[in-house]
Amino acid sequence: MRRKLCAVLITIAMLLATYGLLLTYFTFNKKPMPIATNGVMDLRQWDFETEGVVRLDGEWAFYPHRLFFSHPFGTQSKEGKSAQFIQVPGTWSKQMGTLGTATYRLKILVDDDSAVYGLKTASILISNRLIINGQVVGSSGQPGPSNKYWALNKPYVSYFTLKPGWNELLVEVANHEFKVNSGISESIQFGKADQISSIRDRATAHDWIVLTAFLIMGLYFIGLFSQRRNDHSLVVFGLVCVFIAAFTSVSGERVLFDAIGPVPFWLYFRIQMVLTVGVGAGFFLYVYTAFRSYSYKWLTKAGLVAGATLLLLHMGFAAQITTGVFRLLTSLYVTFSLLYATYVFVYAVLNKVAGSWYLAVAAMALNALVLNQNLNVYFGVPIYSLAPVEPFLVLLMLALLMSLRFSNAFKRIEELSGQLLEADKHKDDFLARTSHEFKTPLHGVMNISRSMLEDVKNPPGADQQEKLQLMIDITRKLSQLVYDILDLSKLKQGQLRIERSAVDVCSVVEMQVRFYAYLSMEKEVELVNQVPTGLPHAYGDESRLSQIIGNLLDNAIKHTDKGTIVVTGREHRGMLLYEVRDTGAGIHPEDMPYIFEPFKTIDGTENRGTGLGLSIAKQLVELQGGMLSVHSTQGIGTTFIFTLPMADSNGKFSEALDDMSAPYPPPVRSDYSFPTPHIMNSEGKRTVLIVDDQYVNLKVLLDTLQSLDYRVIAVKSGGEALREIERPGRIDLVILDLMMPGMSGYEVCQEIRKRYTLLELPVLMVTAAFQPQDKVAAFQVGANDYLPKPFDLEELKARIGSLLAMKESLGRAVDMEVAFLQSQIKPHFLYNVLNSIVSSSYTDVEHARNMIVSLADYLRGSFRFSNTDERIAFAEEFSLIQTYVEIEQARFRGRICFEYEIPEAAYQVQMLPLMLQPLVENAIRHGIGDQINGGKVTLTAVRSEAYWVFTVTDDGGGVSHELKQQLLEPIKPSSQQGVGLRNIDKRLRFEYGTALEITSEPGVGMSVAFRIPDVQS
Repeated sequence: MRRKLCAVLITIAMLLATYGLLLTYFTFNKKPMPIATNGVMDLRQWDFETEGVVRLDGEWAFYPHRLFFSHPFGTQSKEGKSAQFIQVPGTWSKQMGTLGTATYRLKILVDDDSAVYGLKTASILISNRLIINGQVVGSSGQPGPSNKYWALNKPYVSYFTLKPGWNELLVEVANHEFKVNSGISESIQFGKADQISSIRDRATAHDWIVLTAFLIMGLYFIGLFSQRRNDHSLVVFGLVCVFIAAFTSVSGERVLFDAIGPVPFWLYFRIQMVLTVGVGAGFFLYVYTAFRSYSYKWLTKAGLVAGATLLLLHMGFAAQITTGVFRLLTSLYVTFSLLYATYVFVYAVLNKVAGSWYLAVAAMALNALVLNQNLNVYFGVPIYSLAPVEPFLVLLMLALLMSLRFSNAFKRIEELSGQLLEADKHKDDFLARTSHEFKTPLHGVMNISRSMLEDVKNPPGADQQEKLQLMIDITRKLSQLVYDILDLSKLKQGQLRIERSAVDVCSVVEMQVRFYAYLSMEKEVELVNQVPTGLPHAYGDESRLSQIIGNLLDNAIKHTDKGTIVVTGREHRGMLLYEVRDTGAGIHPEDMPYIFEPFKTIDGTENRGTGLGLSIAKQLVELQGGMLSVHSTQGIGTTFIFTLPMADSNGKFSEALDDMSAPYPPPVRSDYSFPTPHIMNSEGKRTVLIVDDQYVNLKVLLDTLQSLDYRVIAVKSGGEALREIERPGRIDLVILDLMMPGMSGYEVCQEIRKRYTLLELPVLMVTAAFQPQDKVAAFQVGANDYLPKPFDLEELKARIGSLLAMKESLGRAVDMEVAFLQSQIKPHFLYNVLNSIVSSSYTDVEHARNMIVSLADYLRGSFRFSNTDERIAFAEEFSLIQTYVEIEQARFRGRICFEYEIPEAAYQVQMLPLMLQPLVENAIRHGIGDQINGGKVTLTAVRSEAYWVFTVTDDGGGVSHELKQQLLEPIKPSSQQGVGLRNIDKRLRFEYGTALEITSEPGVGMSVAFRIPDVQS
């Protein structure tokens, strides 16, 4: 309700603004001029060159019921005795009845007799004659008694010369049929000839401009309706514009009379009134057809009924009811209809209807046009006094409206096209998936039927054999349909690959001919292979070539009830040309353009196939660099012709043609995408890798995991997934889509299991497939869990949490194992150290005291059980290493040499505890400890790209290749081992996603290195 009230107020404001501006313009544009007084006008002081024309307004001498020139007064009469004075412009209804004859007289005083003067009349109702100094200079119609009277009421111009002094101007007027008004209703303009000619040209141009603009608009909208028959508002608005153009032709300068000649007044008046009412009714009808939801049905009906009533009255009783009140009613009807249309347009604007602002502005321009007409009719204001901007403004607004509609329609078409393409893709996917699911049960039914048919122990009866054979035939046809649909889907998506080589087409044709000859044994059809055995080999895919020939033979058999089907081949312009010719019914010419369309069958064959064979054959031929065409004559037969490239002596083809047969480009993906790998929440505590070829699925998983404190890496292919796994940094969980192009989820999971165990890197497999065998296959390739699509988000979160908890438990077990094994100090090591201390106490007390301090530091570091849940700086780890080395050096006195090369920045690197000390201990004990002369152990730290690489090298005896392979193998539960290489390797894999790198050569030494990311914790 508020919007309606607001629309009313805005409409009123717009109307007042428009009318106010126009009235102000007309008021201030009217300059002062001489006024006739008592039938005379002195123009001696008026400068026509600078001040322009003058309106002959004022008091004229008036002679009612007399035609002064046609029937002059008697010689004894005085000029003023029978004369009255009347205001011009105006009606003579106060001096006499509306109908009758009269003469107007005005004396003009001029002093320039050298110029040619002119007069321009406007509306003198309704026939008149103009006399200057006793000479007739112009007329419209023929004024006179009713028996000699003829009405026209058309404006005209007259040119003449004047004598110096007083000049007499007479206007004889007759009106015997127009009861509304009479006399000189508009000003007569007087001036120099060129000035009057200019005014006439301007007035005529004004009418022609308005007429042409609205006529073009009207014809355009009517023509547009012929193309869009469902939008009736177009033809309604077109007719309104045509009515306005027609009304313009019979008003103002009456340019219609210039085009077709004079029209009787009774017909002219009816045309003018009918067009006026038609414009009003047209606006009511247009608003209802174009803005039905914003208009009032009852008001539209009332407006149309009122318009129809006015039309009938004007058409049948114009002479009887033509009065001023009735004329005013007609004007109000048009004005109200236009105001109502403006209100509806404004109301539509408030409801945000596209383009309604343009119509609102156009309606205000039309209001200005109607106001100008009303001012002309009721106040004698010349129509051409206002420049014809209204039609141009209306034309501009309508052009903008139509451009907006076309733009919106084009956008909508684009959206619908996109939706249609997406729906078509979904249809193809549905057909492909459904067909794929049909294969297993169809083959099952076929195999079971065949086994029952061939059962030796319990052979079926003759009737059962017939039924089983029928079942086998039906399932074979269904199976072929399944494969056709799958092939069509692959062809449309550009995923069908061909493996080309040199192919003996003759043998391929022979195999297909034999097979289809067996299938068509019930028909009187002979299949013949006439491909020459010596024909060069084709360069193509043998299996697909067999499919092409099979589809063409199958199509020929379907449409040939009796006759022969012949396959021929020959060389043609450097290509191999093959023909499959039958003597069937032929193809109707109207069906020829459609035979290669998928799912299209020609008339009369609806029950004979699905229409896929020829479509697939054509695409397969083109995919291999050839062309497929058809020629057919009804009643004679059909010939399918296809070409293939010719293989050279090496069984290959030229590179140019090879490019022609490249696979189709990949299908267009959704507009929604983002670059991958995409990382979300890089500060998360756990890292989850999600792999899916659909961006939408990745977005769903990203949104699901966003609320959890995980670092998420999204990739769209198996190759990207493996590259991310190889990168530095730990990945805790992989969420893997099963069905992906290129490398499938099965293959990705297999590659993951080559590097990591089930506990080291869990894999959650997600897929739309839901068959039991899919689950079994997923678990066989190493998936930890399986979740079918569409999945519940809460269930997905629960499964992710469970798998991460399992991995976390593994990590804690690894840390506890390391700490536990580290705390198991070898008894002989402790015994040997204590013996060394005792021995030194007798000879070197200071040395013994230093050994005791070093042993205490070593034991303190070895028993740090906080190693299970924290990282330490390398400096702390290096301090423990130095302590251990000092103890060993004290024991062996010169046999052990320890060197290190460590940058200053390396001491601040955060790392897991007890990663390097066990490697140094292993190098001293097992590397150089068994050598008589001892050896050297070297520790280095090098920054390489995003890693810190730590290496422990000894020059001991080294190990063999077989032993090196065993060092990192899982230990048996019963084995008693210390902190070995296996434990460190396990911790590296768990925490950083890296592994130990061992290099060894017997007799030379061994080097053990590992990499950790250069990240400060």
